[in-house]
Amino acid sequence: MELTSADIAKITGSKLSGPGDLFVSDLLTDSRQISPSDESAFIAIVGKNHDGHQYIGSLYRKGVKVFIVSRLPENYNEYPDAAFIITGDTVKALQALASVKREAFKSTVIAVTGSAGKTIVKEWLADILGQATQVVRSPKSYNSQIGVPLSVWKLEDKFKYGIFEAGISFPGEMEKLQKVINPDIGIITNIGDAHSENFTDNRSKAREKLKLFKNASTIIFCRDHPIIRDLIVKDKVLKAKKQADWSLADPGSAIFIRKITQKGEKTGLEVVFRGETINLEIPFTDRASIENAITVASACLVIGLTRNLIAKGLSQLSPVAMRMELKSGINNCQLIEDYYNSDPGSLMMALEYLKTRSSKSSTLILSDFVQSGRKENELYSEVAGQLEKTGIDRFIGIGPALNRNSALFTQNSRFFLSTEEFIRDFNIQEFRNEIILLKGARIFELEKIGRLLENQVHTTVLEISLDAISYNINEIRQHLNPGTRIMAMVKAFAYGAGPAEIAGLMEYHRVSYLGVAYSDEGAELRNAGVTMPVMVMNPDPSSAELMIKYNLEPEIYSFSSLEEFAGAASRNGLYQYPVHLKIDTGMHRLGFLPGEIDELASRIKDIDCLKVTSVFSHLAGSEDPAFDNFTHKQARVFIESVSKIRAAAGYSFLRHLLNTSGILRFPEYQFDMVRPGIGIYGAGVHNGIDLKPVSRFKTRISQVKTIPAGDPVGYGCADIAETVRIIAILPVGYADGLDRRTGNRNGSLWIKGKKVPLVGNICMDMCMADITGTDASEGDEAEIFGQNISINEVAEQCATIPYEILTSIPGRVKRVFFRE
Repeated sequence: MELTSADIAKITGSKLSGPGDLFVSDLLTDSRQISPSDESAFIAIVGKNHDGHQYIGSLYRKGVKVFIVSRLPENYNEYPDAAFIITGDTVKALQALASVKREAFKSTVIAVTGSAGKTIVKEWLADILGQATQVVRSPKSYNSQIGVPLSVWKLEDKFKYGIFEAGISFPGEMEKLQKVINPDIGIITNIGDAHSENFTDNRSKAREKLKLFKNASTIIFCRDHPIIRDLIVKDKVLKAKKQADWSLADPGSAIFIRKITQKGEKTGLEVVFRGETINLEIPFTDRASIENAITVASACLVIGLTRNLIAKGLSQLSPVAMRMELKSGINNCQLIEDYYNSDPGSLMMALEYLKTRSSKSSTLILSDFVQSGRKENELYSEVAGQLEKTGIDRFIGIGPALNRNSALFTQNSRFFLSTEEFIRDFNIQEFRNEIILLKGARIFELEKIGRLLENQVHTTVLEISLDAISYNINEIRQHLNPGTRIMAMVKAFAYGAGPAEIAGLMEYHRVSYLGVAYSDEGAELRNAGVTMPVMVMNPDPSSAELMIKYNLEPEIYSFSSLEEFAGAASRNGLYQYPVHLKIDTGMHRLGFLPGEIDELASRIKDIDCLKVTSVFSHLAGSEDPAFDNFTHKQARVFIESVSKIRAAAGYSFLRHLLNTSGILRFPEYQFDMVRPGIGIYGAGVHNGIDLKPVSRFKTRISQVKTIPAGDPVGYGCADIAETVRIIAILPVGYADGLDRRTGNRNGSLWIKGKKVPLVGNICMDMCMADITGTDASEGDEAEIFGQNISINEVAEQCATIPYEILTSIPGRVKRVFFRE
């Protein structure tokens, strides 16, 4: 569907300012995920922590000419050929446009909702239907008030099915999504405690979710869930619909699962449907996967797929990877692994993510789409167009279909019939200083290629959730006054997380400054393509030239450091180079003492080559109520010092004093900017704010052995037991950041669902754990800290602080960054 800017204004009931004849075929809400297009419309959404209107200028320069806004930009005259569609609620406008697209779609739309399993059911159902016909699905878990309309906008006449998931967090939201999706077939997976905080109970939440099926002809659900069953059979609208219920207990249900049998790693299902017995098999044994697969099988039976196609599709189901991972690669490469799903829609999302991650040259390694249901030439022409649109530098296609359609792609492309053929031909020297996206169907096992391209094979890794960092930044912002800026601390290897990747995320979240400890940390950020302002907090006097070279802004903390840097700035012919003055208000580390402020103010006003960008100090005990009087004293000294410097300089500058604890406990001292550090990474104890852990430190068992009673374990024969025990040997030691103080049963690991004690002394590269009573085996995962053992708990065991635990994990431990 192609609309004009005038059409959009009419559909959304909005005012049009600018030309009405601009065509729109695509909708955008995320300024990062954009390929320049003359037919894109950007919807400026205002949230708690973001305002899309801030991105209008940069998007206009990229070629976007249509903007759906709630207010005109102040510099409106700078966009003479742009159309601004002014509306009271941009999200409502987005939903209205998607509703029009849905109304024009005449084939079948399926909606999936529920507390858990929505995404998996949607993915598996789309995979199986895709073997028979063309299907469009919502990308990843795009199930929100914004994600749903963006997904529905992808509907086109060529698709025979549209499959979308819908999630809610508040009462009243589902009615809005119902108008957008308006499904023909509805699937509800289950009702549980997820997202329950805004509902009185599970029954009220289920009632809200079932509003999605107001106009549906068929509802697919599990009769064994009493809340769902009762709400459907007692509702005068829902009970009149065709009920395709399945059950493990009720032979009277539409789909009865008469028998479930375990066959090693597979599960057999004996299904009764319309008097016919159907034998199916799935490659899973856990209860959740079995229930999700039965839901998918029920939907396939109701839709009318052949029994052979259903059986084949179910037998080939694969676990759904729920996240995109960013890893360090060989030869200074970065590697993005995305095995979530394989269709043109998810490919475009992955490509756009790729282009936002790095300024390096880009390579895409892509397999055939095996379940698209579309004509090959049409499908791969679309893929080739996407690659050209996003400016991918090199393309590697894997699979027979891509080989057959190789002529559609540019000259800088190579093709292989299989993953094995690529591996046989692999040359490590062909991949250097680039960012590589691995995207493909699960049956091609592209993870084998991923292992070739990864920089390290050490099985001990530190996982970092970019989503959790984004969440924490937004949580911190909710405690700030409007207009208060953020300097994100990324010193000490970003508290162990890896500075370049974190810095890129901070840039997206419009953090004003980055803070590093040393100039070489800042230089590393610049070499990684980070352009935002960076303050160096502990600059070595000899590093002035390096800071100037990389446009880094030094902390000036003494008269000698002031003279050193002013001299370097003058020699380089600089004028008003930005610097930051540190005041020692009581911490007694670096900084000018209160008695030195008058002389500092006098000198600053006479140095033209430097300009004070900020004045700051550091609180010594902001987290401890016992030191509150001292904190207030520090603030008074700071305010007095700032006043003297500002009077002498004759201009304003930024003032900042608060770390994470200070932000929460002393909001009156926010001034112009704050400096959250450990809080961004979800560590430490911070009352009054809900922060998510960012890091998960894990390894895998190398060996399992039985130790006789009386035999010692480890150096020094420090651990001896009176009974036979089973121990696991794991490839992580104090050289990897596992503190020696956790040994000899002082600390634990999380293995196979339970805590197990670390036994013996921690070695340099290894440790041992007592796994007696578990069914753990070689290759099983072991968590050092993360979801099950908090980093705060580990810090307590070691009589230290979370900062030390995080920053002790060296670079030899691979960092794996991921997004859900």
